[in-house]
Amino acid sequence: MLDTRELIQRVTNEDQRVKTVEEAAEEGKPYSAYLDSIYDPEKDGELGPDDDRLSAMEVVQDELEMTTECNPAAGIFPTRCEDVMKDPTKTFVLKEMCLNAYRSVSYAPQIAAAARKAERRARWERAGSFNSVHDTEPGSALTPYHDAMAHWDQDVEVDIRIEELTSRFAETSKSDYRATIMEYDENAFREERRTPASDPPMATFETSPRPIRPKKRMLAIPFTYEHLREVEFIDKAMEHVEEIAVQRTMAKVDEGLETMLFGAGGDDLGGTIIPLTDLDKDATTMTPKAWLTLQKKFKRSYMMTSGIGYDDDITDIQLAKISGTNVMMQALIERDNAVLSGFGGAFRVMNQLSQGIGIGWHENLKDRLQFFQSNGTTKRGGTYNAYIAYDLRKAIEFVTQMNTDIIETTRDMLKQVEYIVCSEIWGWISYQPKKAIYIIQMGGLPSNHAGTDVLKVVELEK
Repeated sequence: MLDTRELIQRVTNEDQRVKTVEEAAEEGKPYSAYLDSIYDPEKDGELGPDDDRLSAMEVVQDELEMTTECNPAAGIFPTRCEDVMKDPTKTFVLKEMCLNAYRSVSYAPQIAAAARKAERRARWERAGSFNSVHDTEPGSALTPYHDAMAHWDQDVEVDIRIEELTSRFAETSKSDYRATIMEYDENAFREERRTPASDPPMATFETSPRPIRPKKRMLAIPFTYEHLREVEFIDKAMEHVEEIAVQRTMAKVDEGLETMLFGAGGDDLGGTIIPLTDLDKDATTMTPKAWLTLQKKFKRSYMMTSGIGYDDDITDIQLAKISGTNVMMQALIERDNAVLSGFGGAFRVMNQLSQGIGIGWHENLKDRLQFFQSNGTTKRGGTYNAYIAYDLRKAIEFVTQMNTDIIETTRDMLKQVEYIVCSEIWGWISYQPKKAIYIIQMGGLPSNHAGTDVLKVVELEK
């Protein structure tokens, strides 16, 4: 383990810096994370019990007098980019700072998922000693499903987070990935063992019908004196890289929705498609009856946690009233504490419908459904908007490839330009689409509709 003097030497000495970068790559860690793993501030013998333990990168930034803090009242301003680019060590550290800004957005879902898993492990280890607020059921007043606090106070934020599409995050070391699903006969749980020699019913582990191959996505940012001189301060450089991570997260959400619609790997692997009239025969937009009927499509440990539709359709849902009354349809959505629901709290629903169902809007769900005649090729009527209702715990899975650099630095020798390349390897795969995803056709039936017509998802118009 390194003390502070040795840490600074590792960074400022070019030969040692190159060696440390290679060691971090071998470990499969970001450079700053690797520095943390080999740095022990206690070795300095100067830290008191109440002193802050800074990370390795914070110590390095302090030593190099690099800051993103801006407090004009105190005369503190971010470090200028032109001052940084004159020093190879500072240039290297600025790259890592920018990349950490990118990682803070891009890895946020996995970090949150890891925190949830840690909490579950803690519950398992406590076993019979349930004595903490964290042991209360998810969806209760103490541990709600979703903290509804708006993100208005953050400079950059995505409109729909990946965590709103799925709580399933997987990593793979393979080029092809299949989701693992446990299959069993539900009747087996009620089966009586008749003789001592009889074999117990067996559950099996199946894999998804078709594999996916996570794909590499890249975007390069010029990193030269000329470019960064225009940015001026290093905090602005980091903000631009962070904004790229936000845009990439939005692209991940776009692709996740396509996986819900079409499925991953082939036909008929998307969600179950339902005409709105199957939920309420007279409906042309979402009605209270259609909403309640849709909730009841989710059975046997599945529940409607979320729904995403086209902008206008979601506005109709938000403004809808129960027929003949002034009671808003939102009164039918279960409260966060799972106590009051139904018509002004007249019912306490025993089935674990998701408390505080999340709804969102997305432009890619406009004109995504089309009726076809029985031959499957001749269109019937126009296109319809789609509304996707799903269980975010079991609908789709977000897959990333292990031990791949999220960031690369490359140099174009002909142009004498250095780039930061933000690259990630990821993909989406269907998990339990037929039970956990329902795709609703928003609107009535075509005027010449026939009972043999088939409703299909159509490609997004670019």
